[in-house]
Amino acid sequence: MIYSTLLGIGVMSLTILPTRTYNSLRPTRSERGFVMIEMMLAVGILGTAMLAVVMSFSTASKTAAFIDDSATAEWVSTSQMELVRAAIFVPTPGTYSVVTAPTGFVVSNATSAIAGGDANIQIVTVTVTKDGATVFEASTVKVKR
Repeated sequence: MIYSTLLGIGVMSLTILPTRTYNSLRPTRSERGFVMIEMMLAVGILGTAMLAVVMSFSTASKTAAFIDDSATAEWVSTSQMELVRAAIFVPTPGTYSVVTAPTGFVVSNATSAIAGGDANIQIVTVTVTKDGATVFEASTVKVKR
């Protein structure tokens, strides 16, 4: 059917095409299984994508915690090194007093002699641990003056 309408500019025609009936919208017998397979594939792809997103959040969280622990351990180690440099020389083997570490962290230091046997020079190693695992370790040389 063709309808014509007179508008201010001219004539516009509208063609109405026959529409499908309800029965023609239903999948045919051969298409029914194909729709189910398409849905299963879509759910599988969506599930895989969601798993990737969740895993990336988990990895980002672990990385942020590692970086935070490393930065804190380095800061504590630097504070301990400054305390050792300002302290009176302690003969080897020995230890210097330690700084107060944040909750969960433990600071320790140890002295060792250098190769060559000069008793007035020593290597001081500072170790920062968290939950029993070494997070940061640094060494410096201390000289008796």
